[in-house]
Amino acid sequence: MNEKGNLILIILFGMALLVLLLPAVMYAFEPADFIIRIILAFLIFTTVRGYLGTGTVSLLVTGILIYILVIKHAYIAASGAFILMVLLTFGLFSVVVWGIGMNMRGR
Repeated sequence: MNEKGNLILIILFGMALLVLLLPAVMYAFEPADFIIRIILAFLIFTTVRGYLGTGTVSLLVTGILIYILVIKHAYIAASGAFILMVLLTFGLFSVVVWGIGMNMRGR
């Protein structure tokens, strides 16, 4: 009955499995590879544009990052972007759960 830590292990195992399966899906299915590369390119473009603004330097940095992360090392970048999105989602969700718990504490 003492199974409090198993949920965390299951979540970590699921994340590791998804990170390992994402490159396999990209390799096996050409449309999935193309879609994930487009998503990565737009993610890089919007992130760089948000930090550097609209200008020549922004386009240069975007081009270099897209070449390195989307064209040369797409499988590693896709896994990294996926794990980053999952961790950010868990972080946001934990803040929401913490806020709900704080409101229920006084009742």
